[in-house]
Amino acid sequence: MKIDNQIKTTITQRARDSRIAAATDTPARGGKPAGVSDDVHLTRTAGNLQRMEDELAGIEASDAAKVEAVRQAIADGSFKVDEEAVADGLIRETVDMLRVRS
Repeated sequence: MKIDNQIKTTITQRARDSRIAAATDTPARGGKPAGVSDDVHLTRTAGNLQRMEDELAGIEASDAAKVEAVRQAIADGSFKVDEEAVADGLIRETVDMLRVRS
């Protein structure tokens, strides 16, 4: 399954739209609204996050041969779901999420 950048693109577009709206939403008498600053300060973590996002964008997220094999198995009716493996995975994922919340 290939993961696309649609979510990232949507978030980027919304952020851009918000900045444009904020820039054009000034008081009737002109100037900037009170408390608005043009200064932006990013933490080192934000810079690292952006660098990792850029690196991940270049990585192929799917194995084309495996995807095609599964697609063919579904098409010819030979694809079998291992219900126990799926259930075990769901339980394991739920336990991990609950640990993170605690």
